[in-house]
Amino acid sequence: MQGLILGLRTSLDPEQFDQFARLGLTHILAISGLHVAVYMVMMGGLLRICRMSRERIQLSLMITIPLYVLLTGASPSVLRAGIMAILGLIAARLGKLKDGLHLLAAAAVAILAYDPYYLDSVSFQLSFVVTLGLICGVPPLRRLMPRRQGVAGWLCDLAAVTIAAQLVSFPLTIYYFNGFHLLSLAANFVLVPFISFVIMPIGTIALLLSPVWMGGAKMLAGLSVTLNDWTFWIVDILANVSSMRLIWETPSLWWVASYMLLLFLLFRYLRQLAPLHGEQLSKENMDPGGFEITEPLPKHSNVIQPTGAKKSILSLMKVNLKWLPGHRALLGLTTGLIALIFYAYYPNLLDRSAVVSFFDVGQGDSALIRTPGGKHILIDGGGTMTYRKPGEEWRERSDPFEVGKKVVLPLLMKRGVKELDVLVISHLDSDHIRGLKAVVQGIPVRAVWWNGTMKASEDVEELMSLIVEAGIPLYAPRSGDYAKIDGETKIQILWPPESDETGIQSASEQNESSLVMTLEIYGHRFLFAGDVGMETERAIIALHTRAEDANGESGRKNHTAPVDIMKLNHHGSRHSTGEAWLAYWAPRGAVASVGASNTYGHPHPDVLGRVQRAGARLWRTDTDGESMFRLTPQVLSYRSR
Repeated sequence: MQGLILGLRTSLDPEQFDQFARLGLTHILAISGLHVAVYMVMMGGLLRICRMSRERIQLSLMITIPLYVLLTGASPSVLRAGIMAILGLIAARLGKLKDGLHLLAAAAVAILAYDPYYLDSVSFQLSFVVTLGLICGVPPLRRLMPRRQGVAGWLCDLAAVTIAAQLVSFPLTIYYFNGFHLLSLAANFVLVPFISFVIMPIGTIALLLSPVWMGGAKMLAGLSVTLNDWTFWIVDILANVSSMRLIWETPSLWWVASYMLLLFLLFRYLRQLAPLHGEQLSKENMDPGGFEITEPLPKHSNVIQPTGAKKSILSLMKVNLKWLPGHRALLGLTTGLIALIFYAYYPNLLDRSAVVSFFDVGQGDSALIRTPGGKHILIDGGGTMTYRKPGEEWRERSDPFEVGKKVVLPLLMKRGVKELDVLVISHLDSDHIRGLKAVVQGIPVRAVWWNGTMKASEDVEELMSLIVEAGIPLYAPRSGDYAKIDGETKIQILWPPESDETGIQSASEQNESSLVMTLEIYGHRFLFAGDVGMETERAIIALHTRAEDANGESGRKNHTAPVDIMKLNHHGSRHSTGEAWLAYWAPRGAVASVGASNTYGHPHPDVLGRVQRAGARLWRTDTDGESMFRLTPQVLSYRSR
């Protein structure tokens, strides 16, 4: 309730906020035009009850709206709404109220004059773009609907507002948040009016009533809390329909601009095409560019009507669509929008290159592979090791940085990873798995490969519980196993070896049990060896040398060495990536996944010297950032991000 009225989110559970975000309902929790409008209606109604004149009510609102804006934190969205409201009230008093576009432009100029950096704010962009979309999109959409009075008419108005807001906010939503829920339209249609016209007014009345009648205020507050709980219950049900949640790769800015251009041209054409409540629009109601900006004001209004042709911002778009016969413009614009949406959802449909990315996750490991066939493999998820001893819980941060939630999952969504075909857990140390909890909760996973052991650890228990609850198959591959992911992608398991032990074994020390594998795409080979040390490195070399000798010519033909790129074992620890290992694999390049200024001294100078003597180029995530390799049949190229 504090969040709905005052914008305070301290009492809101992060999971609840995520659910609102998935459904595109965070605008309810962020103070915006909706809240300012409810405040004006409530305050205006209260002042009318006190028998104030219209002029005094307007003056009182002009004085109190800035106080409400300051009380709620003065975010860009509430600043925009507050400035537009005050300018509208001033214009109404002077009899010069024109249209919303003038107020919107004035609010934008005022905010950017105060702080130009607001232009980079997502809240600022969404607030102004959605408001612009409502001004330009609601009238033509409403005219396409039947003319009704009463509740039916109100529902049509609500539908027009909801559809326009969804259409306009869509490109920015996928650009910044990489997700769109198919139930978002229904959720906004049902919950926004319920919260706006029921919960918020009751909560506001309870707040205003508390100084004079605490008993009545408590009764209303209790009712609003109950209704609020119902809202959270509905949001929880809708948000957890994961099959309706779509993940979108971050589109380019040209795509966003193209979508906006086509959408506003479509609004303009619909305004020309659609009759005004069943009647044909007259030329007097149309501006020179064909965009009627506002509905005619009622005859009893004391607002001065502008004379002559209305000079609007959108009339500058001198594009006349009437020359097209029939509705070809409508068909063309609609087809263009659908094509843009399809391209945004499948941007790599015709791209046959592959990408191997080593994420910068600090002192941990995480790598993503996109195969030529569009499949995705994630190897580890980063995290942080903790060496806290009993009694030292006070040393833990109250809000530790969640690398999975803040880095890995957002990166996967920005790359448009709609599902993981294989999630590889090299071993169960926290710096490799802690970030995977958010991944398993946020993205569908088809299969999990792990080293076949267990470890007494809170992180391990939580991750394995999530995997089992999600019904994800678990596989423990062994040395010699081979998988063909698609026509050009092969994975060969090198370690751990087959064992006579049955069942899942417990292993508190996980490094030497790491899952070691080679990845081959278009003939380019990558080596991933977890955190194994030099002793295990020698064992792997001996094991595969024996296997090759035993298989004769076929074994030498399937020899996995040399490799193009290897990940340095154990983040470049002194006791790993030995001379024999480098000589056997003869890599052209190596990647060290390490944290900046880490306290372990990784990568160790001895390892750096060994890599240099082996003639391999080294990339480091702490200095180079994310290391990305693009693979085609002819070329293996590198870039950092």
